Amino acid sequence: MLLVTVASLPPSTWGEEPEEPSVAAESSQGWRIGNSGLWVGGYVNNVLTLPEHGPDSFTLTDVGLLLRYDVTPSITFFNETDLEDSLSWEEGNGVVVGTRVLLLERLYVDWQPRPDITLRLGKFLTPFGLWNVVRRAPLTWTVEAPLISEGFFPEHITGAAAGFQTTLREWTIDATGYGQATDELYRGASDTTASSAGGGRVSAGHTFGPFYFELGSSGIGFDNSDNNRTQYSVGGDFALTGLGNYLQGEVTYGWTTGRPDQWGLYLQDALPVPFIKNLWAVARYEHFVPINAPQLNGAVLGVAWRPLPWLFLKVNYQVADTESDDFDRGLLAGVVIFF
Repeated sequence: MLLVTVASLPPSTWGEEPEEPSVAAESSQGWRIGNSGLWVGGYVNNVLTLPEHGPDSFTLTDVGLLLRYDVTPSITFFNETDLEDSLSWEEGNGVVVGTRVLLLERLYVDWQPRPDITLRLGKFLTPFGLWNVVRRAPLTWTVEAPLISEGFFPEHITGAAAGFQTTLREWTIDATGYGQATDELYRGASDTTASSAGGGRVSAGHTFGPFYFELGSSGIGFDNSDNNRTQYSVGGDFALTGLGNYLQGEVTYGWTTGRPDQWGLYLQDALPVPFIKNLWAVARYEHFVPINAPQLNGAVLGVAWRPLPWLFLKVNYQVADTESDDFDRGLLAGVVIFF
C-alpha cells in the first residue's frame, strides 16, 4: 500500500516520487515488484462541496496511477496518469459524467550522472514555488489549492530540466533550470499551458535545532497557448518545519504583455492536535489581486486526519470578502484513499 505520513519538508525540492518533497510524504512507497526495479502506487480522491450559495456536489475528483521504474541506479522512468472529475453528483442535476477525464500528468526520464546533478527529459510539474510540485491530493493539507497556484505559470513543462544540489556552510542549496520549446505533451492536465517556456528556481535550507527552514525564489517566462501572449511570473516562498508543525508561505507576481498585472500571496500553518494521533489543525490566509476582477481576501480553516495508513481525511471551511468562481465559500471535505 501507498502509506502517507504528514511530516516535515525534506531538504531537497527537486526530487519526485517516491522522495517527492511534501507536507504529506509517502513513507511506504507503494508496491515494489520483487527485484525488477518497478514501483507502483495510486490513490483515489473524493470531494464533497457544500457551498454557501449554489448546489451541493460530490465528485470523484482524481484517480491516479503512478509508475516508477529504475532502469539503472542512475536512470529512472516515471509516469503518472489520472482520471479527473470522471463522475460527480450535483444537487438538482443528478449524476454527471465528466468530459476531461484521462490526463497525462507526468512522463519523464531522470538521469543522475553524479549524485549532485539530475537531468530530466519529458513532461513534469513546473518547479515553481512550493505548492505546484506537490499539488496532488495525497500531498497537500487542504481540499483546494491556493489561488496563486494557478494562472501565473503553466502547471506542467514538456521539455528538459537540470537540477543541482550542494552544501554551503551547512546550508543545503538546490538550483533547477528548465525549458520548453514545443506545445505541452497531451494537453489537458493543465489549466494554463505553454507553447514555449523557460525558468528556474533556487532554494536554501538549514537546520536550526529541531526546526528546518527553507527559503526559495522562482521565475518563469512563457508563451500562453490560450491567448498567444507572453507572460512572466516571479515568486518567493518559505517553509518552516519542526515539532510536528508545518508553516509555509508564498508570494507570486505576474505580468502579461498587453494586460494588467496580477499578484497574490498565502500563509498557511498546520499544527498537530494534542492527544490525537495524526490529526492536524490547518489554517490559511490568502490575498489575491487578479487581472480583471476584484481583489479577494480569503481564509481556510479545517483539519487534516490520517486515521488509518491508507486513509487521509480533510475538512475545510472557506470564507472570503468577495464572490469568486475560483474560491468556494462554504464547507469542503476530501477523502483520499491509497492503494
